[in-house]
Amino acid sequence: MGGTKKPTLSKLRKMTMRKDKAGKKGDEKRREIYKGHITPKEEEELRKYILKQKYITPSMLSRRAELRISIARRLLRKLHSEGLLKLMEKHKDVEVYAPASA
Repeated sequence: MGGTKKPTLSKLRKMTMRKDKAGKKGDEKRREIYKGHITPKEEEELRKYILKQKYITPSMLSRRAELRISIARRLLRKLHSEGLLKLMEKHKDVEVYAPASA
């Protein structure tokens, strides 16, 4: 007896267009999965890259090398302890390093 009535052709076309648009937006928002470790060869390449920069933050390094933030932070702290980097600014979440020679 009751129930929903059949949509008109124009309404049906509009509904399918909305579904298509919603599906496309979901595809664009893919989350990148970053690596959880680095090899000694990659570490050497990153060292060269880091020492060429005016300044570097863990997030910059993470994006460049596709590493997790924690791994990038650990690498920068290691270089700081070796004396290759100096800590310019440290805030709650952000550490800004610069090459010691600069």
